[in-house]
Amino acid sequence: MATIHIIHGYIAFGKTTLARKLARDLPAVHLDADDLIQKLYDKDLPESEFAAKVPVVMNFLWEMARKIIDAGADVIMDIGPWSREMRQNALNMAKQITPDVVFHTIVLNPKIARDRLIKRNQENQILDVTTPEYFDKNLSLYEPISDDEGLNVIRYYQE
Repeated sequence: MATIHIIHGYIAFGKTTLARKLARDLPAVHLDADDLIQKLYDKDLPESEFAAKVPVVMNFLWEMARKIIDAGADVIMDIGPWSREMRQNALNMAKQITPDVVFHTIVLNPKIARDRLIKRNQENQILDVTTPEYFDKNLSLYEPISDDEGLNVIRYYQE
């Protein structure tokens, strides 16, 4: 049975880099929420408009995941569910598609991630909402995966 791999981590933790590597190595189809938002709506969305587009994009990605799994291929969901509640929702969506679900979480010091974000934005900002201010404002919403969630988890430790 094909597997849904859900990438977890905060902004600039390296989620997309990991997702691309897994897509090559497994192989699997990589579905990236940020990439789709940028392609459909432009990277210059104000935060309020960005937040309104996320559910639309997520519904589309879950529909695509179902089609890909039905075709027998693995899927990488590069969606980074920050909170326990978001992870439970993602798990519920994935389990409606396949019983095989794996979370891949990146463990990284947020200070390192913030420095990465600043460097990345100097080179090529992905979305306008991914600013250091947005990073700081939303960091309190980020919850690392805990063992008591009972998820099938692979951890990647970065420095």
